[in-house]
Amino acid sequence: MPIYRYECQDCGADFETLVRASDTPSCPSCGSVRLEQQLSLIAAPAKSGGGLDIPPCAGGEGACPRCCADACGPE
Repeated sequence: MPIYRYECQDCGADFETLVRASDTPSCPSCGSVRLEQQLSLIAAPAKSGGGLDIPPCAGGEGACPRCCADACGPE
């Protein structure tokens, strides 16, 4: 089940909720179903001792394979 962020068009409440495909979400403050889905930010993975092993930037000509920008140089 994905988490979606909504703004209620009746009372202005801003909230997040889990939504199943068959569900119609409602405002927890006033119960209205007149909601506008908002853009949600995606959390970056935490940097800890484990997890993904990302190789260093390749540098050189063209874009960096990790960030798609020319800002990275050889490491």
